[in-house]
Amino acid sequence: MMMARLQASELSGMLPDQLIRSIVLKPVTMTQLAFYCAAAGVTDPIHYDSSFARQTGFPDVVVNGSLRVTWMAQALHELVSPEGWLTQLACSHRGLMLVGEQPRLAIRYRGHTPSGAGIHVELAVQTLVGERLCDSGEGVVYVARYNETSAPC
Repeated sequence: MMMARLQASELSGMLPDQLIRSIVLKPVTMTQLAFYCAAAGVTDPIHYDSSFARQTGFPDVVVNGSLRVTWMAQALHELVSPEGWLTQLACSHRGLMLVGEQPRLAIRYRGHTPSGAGIHVELAVQTLVGERLCDSGEGVVYVARYNETSAPC
């Protein structure tokens, strides 16, 4: 998912709700879901068994919500690492995502506040499939003010 880091100098010209990153992920595969379910201890078969998911009324295997939150957290963290970090993330699931679908993360600027040697940046993040909203989140990341030069101000 590697992307260009958010620089403190970019913040002064940003407008509320401005799209700052759009990240298209690879389509979700059964292998990816199976490995995630095994690693995370997910035992609900709607997340790895197509026949069970269909018998339960879903069109196909449902992508696990905690995997989708992990994508959001990783995207926000990578936006500011290595000199910054994710300080807060709240998410809500708004719709199904199915195996084979290709998610896109949209990260929007909400505002920022100076804090010590850095800046807390408020961001909104959404997971979409096409234009369909699957997840909505609000996060705060800490950006070091000196991250452009790697030297303290």
